[in-house]
Amino acid sequence: MSADFSKVPTRDILDFAAAYPLAWIVPAADPSTALLMPLLIETDADGTPLSILGHMPMRAPASDVLRRDGKAVFLFLGANAYIPPGWVSQKDWAPTWNFLSLKIEAATMQVDEALTKPAVEALVRHMEARAGSGWTVDRIGPRYETLLAGITGFRAPISKIEPRFKLGQDESETVHDEIKRGLGDHPLADWME
Repeated sequence: MSADFSKVPTRDILDFAAAYPLAWIVPAADPSTALLMPLLIETDADGTPLSILGHMPMRAPASDVLRRDGKAVFLFLGANAYIPPGWVSQKDWAPTWNFLSLKIEAATMQVDEALTKPAVEALVRHMEARAGSGWTVDRIGPRYETLLAGITGFRAPISKIEPRFKLGQDESETVHDEIKRGLGDHPLADWME
C-alpha cells in the first residue's frame, strides 16, 4: 500500500473517515456509475488502514461494473467552509476554502453477498456507537433478510491513501486564530486544533 501520510497523522485520517463515512465510490472502469454510500476503513491491530468495508444496492450500475473490474476510488469530503478576507486582519489576504478530504484507491474489490451482513452490521455498530442509542439490526425482525437481499457487501484492499486537510496550516498564528474565531462553532474549528 502506498500512503501519503506526510502531513496528516494516521489517527487523524481514521478519525476523519469515522466522522464522515459517506463517500463516493467511483469505479475506474465507468466513473459515470459512481454512487454515495457510507463506508468504513478497516485497520490491522496497529491501526494501519487495510481495506474499505461497505455495501451498495445490487441494482446500482456500479455493482455490475465493480464485479467485472474491482478497481475503484473512494472520495470522502468532510467539513468545509469558505473563508472570507473580512475575517483576517492581513490587508493583502485573499479568500480561500478550507476543507477535509480523503481519496483512497483500491486496485481490486471483492464484491460478495457473504460480506453483506458483516458490512451492514459493522456500519450500524459504528454509527450507533456515535449516536448512543444502542439500536441493533435485531430490532428490524424478519424484514432484515428482505432488506439484505437487495444489497451486496464488498471489501476493497487499500492501495493508496491521499488525505488533504486544508485548515490554514500555512497561515501566521494571528491569521490562523482569526480564521478559527470566524468559524465559531463550525466543525472545521475543532479540526484546526
